[in-house]
Amino acid sequence: AAVRKAAGDANFRASHAQCRLLWSRCAASLAALRAALLPSRRRFHARVERCNDTLSGCVGPAAAEYHERLALEAGKGEEEFNARFHGQLSHALFLLCVGGILTFRYVAVSALAEVGCWLLLASVELLPRLAALAQFSPVAAATASVWETAAGEAAVEWYEAVVFNPVADLDNLLLPLAVGLLAVCTARYCRRCARATRRWRGRSAGSYRHVGGGDDDDEEEDDLSGSRTPGRRSALRDEIAELRGQLSRLERASRPTSPGEVEVR
Repeated sequence: AAVRKAAGDANFRASHAQCRLLWSRCAASLAALRAALLPSRRRFHARVERCNDTLSGCVGPAAAEYHERLALEAGKGEEEFNARFHGQLSHALFLLCVGGILTFRYVAVSALAEVGCWLLLASVELLPRLAALAQFSPVAAATASVWETAAGEAAVEWYEAVVFNPVADLDNLLLPLAVGLLAVCTARYCRRCARATRRWRGRSAGSYRHVGGGDDDDEEEDDLSGSRTPGRRSALRDEIAELRGQLSRLERASRPTSPGEVEVR
């Protein structure tokens, strides 16, 4: 009897140690769901299924205790997750809209994209509450959510399919995507600044040449070389020739004549 009891105790300790090791991995996986930036029901259910597969190696006298612990943790976690899912989703969408508005106004300037972000923000935050107030229901206005409508449920399904799917988990790719987007926006902003600097230097050099002056022939050459069409060039040549003729006639008219000098017209 003593040998049988000692063997049973050793078996229980070995089973308990194995199940505790497997449960620590499962508990860490479930705890990581609370720190996810993009909540997803599909991710939660997938983690629970993974924990079931992980605890399949938990056998022996301690197996029942840990399987029951997983069932309780899964039920409690699902209730908590469903209670704050829509709130987290609205908060994430609000931050996304605000970030899009600031990005498309100051970094990658696009009036159409900025208006789209404003419309999305209004449709998520304002329209449900305005509809509830139109029905004279202040309580409904305080609790109204766009996710409770048919369109909201369809949007949630689309969101779930994009955020967590068999191909990739977007929550794991969020930081690299954000860094890449920031790098692209920074590169575009630097390129715009360099282009503006070159344009400003060109204008400054042109104004300096204009103020510093030069001979008339150089100015005429600049004007002619800056013309874009042959017709414009010929018109400028005709105007210059006419101005030179008028100037020469004025000089001859204003020149004093001696008694023996005959003015030739």
